[in-house]
Amino acid sequence: IQRHITALREEDGVLILREDIEATVKGTGEKIPELCGTYIWGVDPYTVENVAGYGDLDRIGKWVFPIGISKKDYLVWNQDLDDACKHGYVTPEEAAAVGKYMGEEKRGGMKTYKFFGGQENVFIGYFPELPEAPMYYSGELTAWVDPVTGTIVDLQKHVSQYVEFPDLHKLPSNLNMSAVLVGKVTILNTTSAQYETYNATVSNNVAVENATDDYYLVRTTTIAEDEHGHTIPELCSSSLDAVNPYTMEYVAMLSDKVGRLTFPVGVKKEDYWLWDDNVGDAVRTQYAGETEIMGLPLYIYTAEVEHRYLYSEEIPGFSDRKADVYYTGITTYYVEPSTGSIAYVEKGGTATTIFPNLHSIPEDTSEMLHLEGELSLISQPSRDIRMDRAVSVENVYWEGDKKVLLIKDDTVAYDRNTGEVIDLASGVQYHGVYADTAMEAPNYGDMARSGLFTFPVGVEKRTYEMWNTEIDAPSPVEFIREEDHNGVHTYLFETRESRMITYEGLGMPLPVKYITDTKYWVEPTTGSLVDMYKESSMKLNPLSLVTGVPGLIWIPIMDLTLQFTPEMQEAAAEAALTTMQLLALSGKEVPALQVNLTSSDIIEGVKGAEQTKRQIAALSGNRVKVVDLTYWMTDRSVDEMAATAKETAFLLLFMQIIIPAFLIVVGLIMIALWSRR
Repeated sequence: IQRHITALREEDGVLILREDIEATVKGTGEKIPELCGTYIWGVDPYTVENVAGYGDLDRIGKWVFPIGISKKDYLVWNQDLDDACKHGYVTPEEAAAVGKYMGEEKRGGMKTYKFFGGQENVFIGYFPELPEAPMYYSGELTAWVDPVTGTIVDLQKHVSQYVEFPDLHKLPSNLNMSAVLVGKVTILNTTSAQYETYNATVSNNVAVENATDDYYLVRTTTIAEDEHGHTIPELCSSSLDAVNPYTMEYVAMLSDKVGRLTFPVGVKKEDYWLWDDNVGDAVRTQYAGETEIMGLPLYIYTAEVEHRYLYSEEIPGFSDRKADVYYTGITTYYVEPSTGSIAYVEKGGTATTIFPNLHSIPEDTSEMLHLEGELSLISQPSRDIRMDRAVSVENVYWEGDKKVLLIKDDTVAYDRNTGEVIDLASGVQYHGVYADTAMEAPNYGDMARSGLFTFPVGVEKRTYEMWNTEIDAPSPVEFIREEDHNGVHTYLFETRESRMITYEGLGMPLPVKYITDTKYWVEPTTGSLVDMYKESSMKLNPLSLVTGVPGLIWIPIMDLTLQFTPEMQEAAAEAALTTMQLLALSGKEVPALQVNLTSSDIIEGVKGAEQTKRQIAALSGNRVKVVDLTYWMTDRSVDEMAATAKETAFLLLFMQIIIPAFLIVVGLIMIALWSRR
């Protein structure tokens, strides 16, 4: 231990000193941080009294012994108590100790005055590792001081610190610990209907945020991550609850949980009800026997849940139906009986979901169809076109027990070469559609319609009537055959017809012949449109327009070919396959979440439980010495300080006697010389 003292400056007659203490392990030079420190003192340079208002603390008494000490007692500040004084645990009066004069002794070959002082059982705060455990200080110091200079020639000091541990058979008030589980987690992705498996790390942190005499507020946080560090939200949670620190039971008035947070200190061979986040309730945890791991006796407890109803989960796009979720699982705990410490955990469980009937158009439907083709209009050249058709649900209505969707059909056609919007082929329509059947609802939308709006879920091999937006009337859609198309097994439907209609697209109603051949490739389970191809035309008979009698000449006023773009065909096929897998869940109970986890390190878990056992046995309710420090000046230091004291004594003698005597002699000589003159 080395003390370095430096005079920094003088302020208002007060000397400001800096003291640096360095402590190292002899032989290795490794620092001992607990014994190192820097102190700023403000002292009277003549009396070495501590002066309030200067230094890093308002101290009283003396900094060290003054020059020219007497055979009496001195009040000296004990810097061991600086921190306790700064934090208000001791007063300045308690931090200063009386150095009692004990007589004369020789040290380092010179006469010294011996002083002894000590303090017993001084409360200095709380143990950092357990804030409810008070700490006490005891110390005694013997100093041998040169009476002329006040130099400490030799010194011996002994310091002890004790901690009074409370009853440790309870939750620690400064608890902040984590238990880590690792293993496989499999989750059903309800967007793709595919299972995703992760190598998961699940960290359960328990920390006391506030401790009162009656209960502790405990924060429980669970964070789950995959092997890439990505969070698994389904397994994450956080809650703040009031817990009885002795029984580990949740406090009913201050928590919405029941049962216990964990096992109490000192478990018995009986059942406990522990809270389980997986089921949102307390689960009976049964005593199942004894075992040993690494020589440590342990009790085995198992918490088993069989098809426990958890909750009803909303399904996006289906506000009128929910999915019921159930949990089945078993957790096995290996517990050190005297402390209740969990040494090892094995956890396996499955959350299953019972899906309702999903054969319906979702309320959150929103899709964009991209088509391309060729369009010819009367008196205009043929143009290559691109058509974007945005279909989305705008509102939901109920007609008795039938759900009606208001669907916006926004179609925009462009000239592919110029980008010009083709108004005649563009427009917005609003359809009222029965969600479960895909039929037009005649009392909704911007006009009364009939037939299908689109193909229904579970399409059949038959002819349907479907609303034809080209002529604002229903057209027959006939089943042709089954065929694989773009990698999807489909039903091919076709609309082939020729009929007279009234066309108003040219600004006046005209009787025209409408001819179309439209093919639809439909995935039958979902009713999803995988592809389509259309050839349509409208022709005007001039003679019929004048006389009302059809002639032989027909003039084309519109020719249209239209089909999905290649990219749209690929996207539609992929969407159909995904939707098919999702609909396969309809009305079934399927695993939605599977976990198989164990403690990440059984060796550390067992060691931790064993250490807790030893600590509680050794510390609970006991007064334990945590610091025992004895130090003294080396023989070399004693000799050096004795030599320094002698040199300082000579300088003081020189300053106080020799120089004044010399000045007197000089004065007498000067008087004599003046008298002769």
